[in-house]
Formats: sequence, C-alpha cells, structure tokens
Amino acid sequence: MKTKTRAQADEVAEQSLMIARQPLYNCQMGVFGYELLFRIRTDHPRHVSPAEATAHVLTTALLSTGLEELVYNRIAIINVTRAFIDVMPQVQLPPERIMLDIPDNVRVDDALIGNLRNLKKAGYGLSVGGFGSLREPRLLAVADSFRVDVKQLYVDQLDRLTKFLRRHRNLSLRALRIENLEEYDQYRTRGYDLFQGYFLGSPRTHKVRDLSVNKLAIMDLLAAVHNLDTPIEVLEEKIMRDVSLSFRLLKLVNSPFFGVASEVDSVKRAIVLLGRDEIRKLVSLLALSSINDQPVAMIEIALFRARTCELLGRRVGISPEGCFTVGMFSALDVLMEQPIDKIVSKLPLSENVRTAILDREGIMGEALSCALAMEAAEWSKIQFSELAEQDLFGISDEAHRWTNQVVHHI
Repeated sequence: MKTKTRAQADEVAEQSLMIARQPLYNCQMGVFGYELLFRIRTDHPRHVSPAEATAHVLTTALLSTGLEELVYNRIAIINVTRAFIDVMPQVQLPPERIMLDIPDNVRVDDALIGNLRNLKKAGYGLSVGGFGSLREPRLLAVADSFRVDVKQLYVDQLDRLTKFLRRHRNLSLRALRIENLEEYDQYRTRGYDLFQGYFLGSPRTHKVRDLSVNKLAIMDLLAAVHNLDTPIEVLEEKIMRDVSLSFRLLKLVNSPFFGVASEVDSVKRAIVLLGRDEIRKLVSLLALSSINDQPVAMIEIALFRARTCELLGRRVGISPEGCFTVGMFSALDVLMEQPIDKIVSKLPLSENVRTAILDREGIMGEALSCALAMEAAEWSKIQFSELAEQDLFGISDEAHRWTNQVVHHI
C-alpha cells in the first residue's frame, strides 16, 4: 500500500512533463551522452517537498519512457539541486548510466560530501562547476568532470583554469556553450574532453567550396527522388547505382521496424510496396546518413526535426510528407557545408516547402520553428497551431523514440 506522500508524489508524476536532450560530444565528434532537460509543472501537492516531487516525477518519467529510448546506449546527464541530492537514495535509476550535474558553487559541508561519496560508490558519475568549487578540494576529489562556461572567461583566464584542472587527473573537462565548429576545434586542442552546445545544429558561415563527389551524388539522388515526374524505372536505377544505399534500403525495409509480411528482395518491389512518399523519406535519410565527413549526431538532429514536423503536420491535417522534408532538409546547410539557399535551389521542392525551410513561413515553417524549439529546449517557443501542451510533449517523445530506432537500424 502506498504511503500518503508517495501517492501524492504519484499525482505529480501524472502531470505534464517534457524532456529535451542536449548532446555532449567527445573529441571524435561522437555523442558521449545527453543532458536531459526537463520541463515540469511547478505545482505539487501540499506535504510533498519540491525535491521529492521532482525526484519522483523524473524517476517515473525515465522508467516509463525508458532510458534506452531517451539516450540509447549513452550516458544521461541530469541537473540536480542540493535538496535533490538528499533524496537521491529514493530514486530507482541505473547509476552506471547516469551523470549528475551538481549545482555551480554548491554549499559544501560534511553531509554533502558524504552523500556524494555514497552516490559515487553506487556508480553515479558526478559533475561540478563554478569558481567556488575550485576552493573545495573534497568536491574536486569526488567529482568525475568539471564544467567550464567558456563564455564567462577571457583567454588567459581559461588557460590558467585549464592548467589548474589538469592537475586533477580524475576530472574530465567539459566545455559549455560551444557555438560553432571552430570553437569545438579550439577547445579540443586546449585539452578539453567533452563539448556541449547546439553548434552542430546551428547555421554557420561557409567557405566557398565545391561539393565533394560523395555529396554531388547525394544531391543528384535527392533531386531524383523529390521530382514527382521521375519514372519508377529511373528512380530504381538512381538508387541501385549506389550499391551500399540499395543494400541499406532493403535491410531497413525488411527490418522489424517496418514489419513487412514477406521479404522485399528488390528496390523496385520496395518502391511499389511502400509507395513513393515513403521511399522518398527513406532514401533521403539513408543518403544523408551516408555523407562521409559528418558525425552520426548530425543525422540524429535532422531525423528528429523531420519526424517532429511530420507528426505536427499529421495532427493538423497538412502534408506529413512535405513537413518531413522541411524538417530533414533544414539541416542540409550543416550536412553539405553549403549555404542553405544554394542547396535548396538545386532541389525540385514546392514553394511551400522552400519558403518553410528558408524563411520559416507558412504552416510548415511554423512546424519547423516548433521542432527547433523542442531541440533547443526553448520552452516558451514550443507551440504549434492550437495543439495542447500535452500533445506537443507526446510528439516530442515519439520523435525521440523514432529517431533512436531509425539510427539503430541504419
């Protein structure tokens, strides 16, 4: 039988919760883990402390959604308060998959250090930050990672801080608010281990350069599959020209993800069975995921935007296929390392799709803006049409699950 407090906390858990993810990248541009950013309603039943309510909501959310679906096989990074740390023994989470972000300049006392040592002994990773933490040797000794906001310090200050932190061999260095790939390279060279920011998904200034052979072939294929007048025979030939893509397409179509009744053994049969709209989606995502010089994390961003826009479109009765294209192609400038208007001009896209990508105009442009807000956890901007907050939360969760499944199968 539940205690009154636990029952009240369950009541909190049933309230709206939205989870956004911000990736942490390693020195190889691989994803080390995701910081989970939660939006939870602040109201909670009387006699339930905010810390207990938050702990129970997060536990319920992570276990019901599934940690695997949120972060796949990576680490989940969770911001915690001092009060949250005190109730962590009540939280039932797999500690080896969790890193706790301890607040900057947290007040350090024997009770806190004892709790942190117990959490570390249980298997949790611990991250600290803030200038005040630098004066707490016990805190630095128990931590696994130190967060550095690179926008708060001058270059000479950063160099001195980095040199000091490197004396603590137990600490990995995590650079926050990395805004572009140039900064990523800069701090990687300085000896940082982890990098956080939306630098992969943000527009950037591009050097004028020709597309590589790999990217030219992908653009040619995208132009063919998005041209509604392309005959099936020509579409089949274009896809089969890329042996690797053809193999991956058939592998994906025959996977449990699609659940086809009988084996699909040819590209032509896949086109006929799934239809041109679905084939257009699959070939686009497979083609973009095969770009030679881009990390997997970048295709994850494109997939999340695409699926989110598609689901939003379905909910309000507009072209889900067009919305999917808008979401996926919004990342083409980063994937292709070319200005977005230059790339879009080479593709046979409708005017609605084109203006949605370039100018965020029209209902599909609004869907893209909503997807970008979800991606960046800009809670006040997460809105679309007249959809309720709970509906938007559900769409975000579904888009994350779908993205993880697709990445796993491709």
